Amino acid sequence: MTTDGFDPAALVDEMATATAQVVDTAERLTPERMAGPSGLPGWSRAHVLTHLARNADGLANLAHWAATGVVTPMYPPGGARDAAIEQGAQRPGAEIVADLQAASERLEHALASLSYAAWGAKVAGRDGREFAALQLPYKRIRELYIHHVDLNAGWTPAHWPGDFATRELLDAAASFRGRPDTVPLLLHDEDSGRRLAIGPEEAAPLAVVSGPRRTLLAWLIGRTGGDGLTMDPPGALPPLPAWM
Repeated sequence: MTTDGFDPAALVDEMATATAQVVDTAERLTPERMAGPSGLPGWSRAHVLTHLARNADGLANLAHWAATGVVTPMYPPGGARDAAIEQGAQRPGAEIVADLQAASERLEHALASLSYAAWGAKVAGRDGREFAALQLPYKRIRELYIHHVDLNAGWTPAHWPGDFATRELLDAAASFRGRPDTVPLLLHDEDSGRRLAIGPEEAAPLAVVSGPRRTLLAWLIGRTGGDGLTMDPPGALPPLPAWM
């Protein structure tokens, strides 16, 4: 099925490719590095990989909801998700990687099995906000590419595919647009020439922040400090509030 540029088979293939890349990185980690710090405060690399496995199961729950109409929350109530990640992060590395592979395959199968009508079904994420099931593969791809960087194991924003960086830069900038806690800026994507405004709608931009799309995206979502970006007028990059 292909509708308005939405191609589920291609997206499931992209998910599988991104998963294989994460697994390849994870399999190269020694036990010491697996237990070592990731780029996320308080989480080891084992925590990040376990989170990716549980996220796959959570999205598969939402795919089941879309397919059957039976309300199936992404995660159990309370602190069960966090507890599962904490407990799972204590396992041997090989077990963590096998779990990630198996959970990812379950999600890929669940998405590949969705009917035309099911892709339009509404489900709700962990925060309770509703969205169409067609967003599920995009959400998974985001998790994989961004958390691969968070592993802090040699895979960087420079490795992000161009289409992903373009899509996510537009989405991330839109999430900062209209926010009163964001400094009004104009982001200049030097790869495309596109300019994106962030911050309060009524406020004029205080500066233009320019750079390659991957560099802009990494800074916007808090994965780098903005090395490689320039300001006009010149100055230090302003702090940004949390992305998500």
